[in-house]
Amino acid sequence: MTYVNHRSMAGWAGAALVALGLSAGCGDGSGDPQGSGQDATGSGGGATGSGGGAATSGGGASTSGGASTSGGASTSGGASTSSGASTSGGATSGTGGGGGGEPSTGFSVRGRFLYDRCGEKVLLRGINEMVVWLPSGPDGLPEFAEIAKTGANTVRIVWNTENTAAGLDTAITNALAQKLIPIVELHDATGKWDGLPSLVDYWTEPETVAVIKKHEQNLLVNIGNEVGDQVDNAAWEAGYKQAITRMREAGITVPLIIDASKYGQNIDQLQAVGPALVAHDPNIMLSVHMWWTDGSGATITKELNESVALSLPLMVGEFAQHAVYECGQHPFDYKTLLAESVKLEVGWLAWSWGAVKNNDCKDDGPFDMTTDGTFAGLTGWGREVAVTDPNSIQNTSVRPHSIESGSCK
Repeated sequence: MTYVNHRSMAGWAGAALVALGLSAGCGDGSGDPQGSGQDATGSGGGATGSGGGAATSGGGASTSGGASTSGGASTSGGASTSSGASTSGGATSGTGGGGGGEPSTGFSVRGRFLYDRCGEKVLLRGINEMVVWLPSGPDGLPEFAEIAKTGANTVRIVWNTENTAAGLDTAITNALAQKLIPIVELHDATGKWDGLPSLVDYWTEPETVAVIKKHEQNLLVNIGNEVGDQVDNAAWEAGYKQAITRMREAGITVPLIIDASKYGQNIDQLQAVGPALVAHDPNIMLSVHMWWTDGSGATITKELNESVALSLPLMVGEFAQHAVYECGQHPFDYKTLLAESVKLEVGWLAWSWGAVKNNDCKDDGPFDMTTDGTFAGLTGWGREVAVTDPNSIQNTSVRPHSIESGSCK
């Protein structure tokens, strides 16, 4: 099977975005696993993207097949609003707020930091992989073992609603066997705001809830990859409050990760509305995908510092060495991201390992960190991020004792 991956877009859309100082990416083609034919991402003037350079991301694939149910996404479902409430560093965690969930028995978020079940602070240092489209099947083998050789403490597992809960259980189990914290995400609604409710439908199916409960000591759930493009703050807040509430009411207590809109790039929205979501449920993390054109690192530094000043539980869910459109012409200063993330204690995951090839930019600086999905195949920017940079995964990643040993002592 031919895998057409991540971030393809029509030239006219890209030209329009470049005129606005933006880049676009992340596919949502209904047939291809990492879809081509994406509509103009981040269009509408870049009102919400960061740094004038926002490119879009997402892993790309949006599967079809009923994934996008309309309506509902912008209703609060009775969730309490705390408009503008800001969280301080001492926000309590370990609770599934907003939906009356039970206290978490696994990872929890306190203020802006993630802690394991033993109370150890965890700074995420990891890698994305399109597990759901692996040629050998969606079990993460042998890719998780190869990723683990970097010293990563986490892997973000690309998944979709077409795959079974049993398959998800297998992938999670295999990640944990390699001492990797599994972050599972659904890719179906990439760029599609009206698809959010259907993702929650999958998460709240009894079979899926049972898998999450089985692994709740060691699991993080990323509700949806880059759900929505141009989504106003009120709709985004209401939609995610409803999603959080539904998942908590289904018995899901693990930390929930929420991607920004504008294909993950809209850090301004995370800063504006994130505090209200944290007030609704403190056991969440907010994820920005830095598909920005920022060759100097100025935007990276500015936005990370602003987020830390707000005590946001921020993580960087995706980034690579450059933007998506015109690729090598729009570099991203990932070395500044690595350095600032150490200084500010912000977690991140790079896109992507490369056992499943990225199609976008394949001839102008591929996003694949490896040539063949192996540790030995690390090359270029991927090797720097994983191994050789002073702030690389290998030099800064710490696996919590609970993941290494299975116990707190």
